[in-house]
Amino acid sequence: MKKLLLLFILFIACNSVKKMTDTELCTELSNLYFQDQYYRGLQEMEDPFFSVLDSLMTANNLSRSEYANLPEKEQLAFGKIARKIADKKPSLSKREQDSLMNLQKEIDFKTTKSLLQIVEKYGFPDIEKLQCDSYSAPFLIFGHAPKKYWKEIEVLIEREKKAGRITQGDYNYIKWHIGGRKDEEIKQIQIQVN
Repeated sequence: MKKLLLLFILFIACNSVKKMTDTELCTELSNLYFQDQYYRGLQEMEDPFFSVLDSLMTANNLSRSEYANLPEKEQLAFGKIARKIADKKPSLSKREQDSLMNLQKEIDFKTTKSLLQIVEKYGFPDIEKLQCDSYSAPFLIFGHAPKKYWKEIEVLIEREKKAGRITQGDYNYIKWHIGGRKDEEIKQIQIQVN
């Protein structure tokens, strides 16, 4: 009887948690994205290819979905330009990179945990349907997730794919990360960013 009462109380407590509005969810996703990119983006520790590609899309007034619908030849042309620009970035010393990466790893644990909770509650976020004003890219957060969370993320994104709540490009990028980031797979993923 006590167990039944405890389960009932837990059920009530879980269901009484306030749901976020779309605006609140957008703000939270944007904050998570900013945290995910804090040391990566500001110091460009990682390959800036996607940042450059995003800038090219913005400069050409293309949304991610419009870019995804471009013919492969046009996507490859954007990719070549982004790669050329990304390869010109200045490099940090190994010591600087390691120091910044250690700080970023601490953030990655927190952002991954937060996004897992959001996806559990709301499904994988569709930024276009939510009509978010500020940029956010949930797939990047899972694309930087610590190994500790990989199995949980895999189960979650498989469920989201079956439910039709995650794009193929986002799914592929996350799978590439939790699969050990095999370099030959990223070329195809860069083409499919959507």
